[in-house]
Amino acid sequence: MGIHRFKFSGSGLTRVLGDLEARVMEAVWRLGTPTGKEIRDALGPDAHYKTVLTVANRLVEKGLLARQPTGARAFRYRAVESRQAFLDRISGDVAAGLVGDFGQPALARFVDAAAAVDPAYLDELERLVSERKEAR
Repeated sequence: MGIHRFKFSGSGLTRVLGDLEARVMEAVWRLGTPTGKEIRDALGPDAHYKTVLTVANRLVEKGLLARQPTGARAFRYRAVESRQAFLDRISGDVAAGLVGDFGQPALARFVDAAAAVDPAYLDELERLVSERKEAR
């Protein structure tokens, strides 16, 4: 579905989406099934209506949003998957790509990163590894 890049310089959703795409997705997740005008209003006074519609329609083309007509040339947008499902899928794709391409060094960096962000993540990693081993 629609995501083909990862930017190390970004943060959050902007690592896999453009800045405005990320803001539009966050607005749609928050609002449910907004119109283009409602998305624009949620983004604030600096958001331009036509630009927001262009980005929303690009997200439809990427398979991240769906749209339904609400009248003459107007649409309601909805996310194809929940925010959590999107994050789970993208995280899995990125992790699988890194481990597939770089193997053990990537695994070691995951452990280092987990410990640096929050040492409690190491306990979570151990729990997840144990679960996977038991599932085999």
